[in-house]
Amino acid sequence: MADDLLKLSDCWGQVQGDATDIAPLISFEQALESSVLRRTISREECLRSILSNLNHQQLIPLLFMLPRRWRLEQAALPRSLRNLGSLLEHGLVSPLLLAALADDLQHLIPPGDKDSTRRGNALERWCKRSIVLVDGDSLSLPSDLDDLQACSCPNSRSESPGALARAGKAISAELEWSNNGLLFQQAQDARLRNRVLAQVLNVLGSNSLPPASRIAAPFRFEGVDRGSALITHLMARGWQCRARFRASIASFGLGASIRNGDGDGDRWAQIPLAVAYRTGLHDSRGEEHQALLPHCSLELELKPDLGEPFLLQYYQGTEGLNGWAALNDLHRPWQNDRTNGTVAYPGPVLTGETLTTALDLCDLMGAVHNSAAMRNGLTLGGYGALGFCIDSTAILEVALRHKTHFFPLTLGGRWRQLLDDQLNQLLESGLEASPETVERYRQSLETTPQDLFVNRSSKEEAKRRLLACQPPHSPFCLVRSLNGECRTSP
Repeated sequence: MADDLLKLSDCWGQVQGDATDIAPLISFEQALESSVLRRTISREECLRSILSNLNHQQLIPLLFMLPRRWRLEQAALPRSLRNLGSLLEHGLVSPLLLAALADDLQHLIPPGDKDSTRRGNALERWCKRSIVLVDGDSLSLPSDLDDLQACSCPNSRSESPGALARAGKAISAELEWSNNGLLFQQAQDARLRNRVLAQVLNVLGSNSLPPASRIAAPFRFEGVDRGSALITHLMARGWQCRARFRASIASFGLGASIRNGDGDGDRWAQIPLAVAYRTGLHDSRGEEHQALLPHCSLELELKPDLGEPFLLQYYQGTEGLNGWAALNDLHRPWQNDRTNGTVAYPGPVLTGETLTTALDLCDLMGAVHNSAAMRNGLTLGGYGALGFCIDSTAILEVALRHKTHFFPLTLGGRWRQLLDDQLNQLLESGLEASPETVERYRQSLETTPQDLFVNRSSKEEAKRRLLACQPPHSPFCLVRSLNGECRTSP
């Protein structure tokens, strides 16, 4: 049973990097059972409380995370999600189901609210020359490093809860939809600068758009008009610039914690969340491998001589665009620690010319994907339809290295054709991109694997990718089982 494999391993906590002193762990199912018992309510009542906000599109991943026997009958779900609920009630996600969801995602997700409409479509978000601060004010993008380094949060105000935390109601006095008691990996001002620089890279990428698609005159930062030129400029100034392809356990931004102990509100146990799925790959006994869905991206680290590094990531995201975002995670030692093995970094580090080539490809992909999402009116900026984060990362890696380490890949032929058609339209309209960059991307669209039906000739390569994007170290028994570190019975 997959729920058994989602249990937490006794091996976790034996090394200092696991940080169980600051982040003691409890399984999702145990936390749910504990909450229900303490409130003396039925599982059905508890689940209705959890899912009362599932019409909020960013809470849909919670359906995939619930332990199997905690999944509701479809009648208890919002009407728009009942068919999806019936698919998941007794089974797990598979690459084929992910592809079907991506194909139909535009119909499954309720129409965007006024706030999402106000933020604009994918292309508008990518080109936007400001960011929104915690208090709702806008901060215009700086034009040089001095102004960037001077960015700070007004009055050091605390950040508001994320959309998931705002939408999800606590189901009891104990369990809450946030990771209480944890700290961010960087200070608040550093996180703001990460956000600003990520949008600077997005807007520099938008300079490549045909003149008719630009919202304003080309944007320049430090006197350059391309992300790759900025990296070259920073390296010339002595900055350490590198990027790595990364994969961690996906939780779609959703966190949860439960009060640890009696009457002590400052002590919290953390609930690791994950999505188990069927891989379509069989082991030597003929049983199907199960794994946890990864979150994948290109991680970019830009480190000046003095001060904290800038941490960014590129991917196709639920934020509604294809592009750069700040790597502003809470420090979740079980999921996203950059040093303790809970993040996989397959392949060599990207530096120098290889890194600038990667930036040029990110610019091109941002132009193509965001234009395609805008032109076709796709929900969430084309998330799923134009690839999940796994697909965009794999396309980028194949374009650079002619191979990839990521699994499962679900980008369908229809959407690959749409992206290729969009590329051709942009080129005809005056898109600025080198022939080498265009050819790399076009070849990657054609050759990046697809894991919907793995046959005998491709299964070993698919299994290699499956194992390559699993974290080397994890509290989940399922990950440890796949890595051969400890064995559990299905």
